[in-house]
Amino acid sequence: MAQPDLYYRDNNPSPLQLVWYSFRSRIAAMVALWFLIILLAVTLLSPLLAPFDPAQQFTDAISLPPSWTDAGNMQYMFGTDDLGRDMLSRLLIGSVYSFALPLATVIVASTFGIFMGAVAGVDRNFKYQVFGQVFDRVLTIPSFLLALVIIAILGPGLGNAIIAITLSLIPQFIYVTRNAVHSEWQKDYVTASRLNGCSNTYLMYRVILPNITPALVMQLTVALSVSIMDIAALSFLGLGVQPPTPEWGSMLSRSLDEVYLSPWSMVLPGITLFLTITAINVVGDSLRRAIKQRMEN
Repeated sequence: MAQPDLYYRDNNPSPLQLVWYSFRSRIAAMVALWFLIILLAVTLLSPLLAPFDPAQQFTDAISLPPSWTDAGNMQYMFGTDDLGRDMLSRLLIGSVYSFALPLATVIVASTFGIFMGAVAGVDRNFKYQVFGQVFDRVLTIPSFLLALVIIAILGPGLGNAIIAITLSLIPQFIYVTRNAVHSEWQKDYVTASRLNGCSNTYLMYRVILPNITPALVMQLTVALSVSIMDIAALSFLGLGVQPPTPEWGSMLSRSLDEVYLSPWSMVLPGITLFLTITAINVVGDSLRRAIKQRMEN
């Protein structure tokens, strides 16, 4: 016979669970999150999901409308472009260049930027003050314009575009992290931890970092949106992904001449870009609100 529990077990949720409870209470945030999860899965599986080679041309199906129209063909669900290439295959493979690569770019830029910004925020030596001032000046240049300058030096191409976007994002992470760390460094709880003999490393990762998470989450959201837009804009101008490699921005550029004859070739990549960036912003803003709400309670 089971013995009754003589003690009351207080089952308090962890801080991460509290953030998740607050986040999932927002319907728009959950819809956007599921959209991004599905997009990431589709991106990873795109070589297997694409029905055709994105560069393959079907001469008997040039500018074929999507399958849901009267003139459409179920073999080409999203139709074909002016060269007879399957739009669905190009959108799926294009997600690797328009979503996965910007995501990797932000991860690299945030790793370097947050580390250097944290060092500059904690160490108030002259050399780090000069270091911060230099990046403040660089930050006055818009990221896309800075990427264009770097592309002009390195030359057009996908690899150079990724390098340019990464270098243009690092100063933003340095600026946000340095200011956030410096602001928290002056507060009483950090001073008390310093008086207790805590090292700078412990202060950063256990004391300060949890309290600047909302600022970092917001910056990560903005950086990912900017990265997607920048690589799309560079490819649109012919400076990023080069034809015939599919990328949503280059697909938009390609469809300009055919917008009246085959509007789906512009609408489909445009809607995909819009939904992706909107979902990223909704998830990022909802996550920031959830973390801030947990910190205030």
